[in-house]
Amino acid sequence: MFVTVRQLEDLHRQGGANGHVTLPYRARLTPLASDWVRAKKVVLGYSDGEAERPATPPSEFSGRAQHAGSAAAAAPAPGTAPTGAVLWWCDGHSGPAKAALVAHEKDSRLQPLNVPGEARRIGTVVKTLASEVKTGRATAGVLMVKTGAAALVFANRCPSLRAVLGTCLEAVEQGVQQVAANVLVIEYPHQSLQQMKNMIARFARASRAPSEEVRRQLEDLASCG
Repeated sequence: MFVTVRQLEDLHRQGGANGHVTLPYRARLTPLASDWVRAKKVVLGYSDGEAERPATPPSEFSGRAQHAGSAAAAAPAPGTAPTGAVLWWCDGHSGPAKAALVAHEKDSRLQPLNVPGEARRIGTVVKTLASEVKTGRATAGVLMVKTGAAALVFANRCPSLRAVLGTCLEAVEQGVQQVAANVLVIEYPHQSLQQMKNMIARFARASRAPSEEVRRQLEDLASCG
């Protein structure tokens, strides 16, 4: 059960904005929500029973974090994704990059990948994302990075991933149309907030099924030395 920034803000207002927020005991914060708690100096409390849960409808929590699966007792393990999710990961603490992601948290498919936001973790991030896509628990991923070379090379070594670099909206469009890209890499130091928001929005709505011709060419290229 993940809790987003918007849900924390709603709970904070419901509690009278007194600096305290009570969450269900199995709740976990998204990386952006953790940043919000630190910035606002909010004290979190956790309830032990159903009666003490916040009044927010259960779908506000579970709909974003668990599209399939049982209730809290079957919460996904760290690093795994709810079925059909578009996972995201950021390798630093860029304000614009995180703002671009927050703007799309209302899209229930956009979910954080639970790997620490450190550039040296890119191999782990790609491996985890590839596993989630291969098993069908996720459909795609957005990687927000300072430099995209390693992310692109690593991702395109995985048969289940087709990564493109988001240099502009047109590049994202071409990646989606030509190869049904399922990984979008954005070098956030070189993009404005609006540019990142536009690229993420377009990518999140994209179809993920490559054509037979693209599949055939990928299979041919897989045999290259």
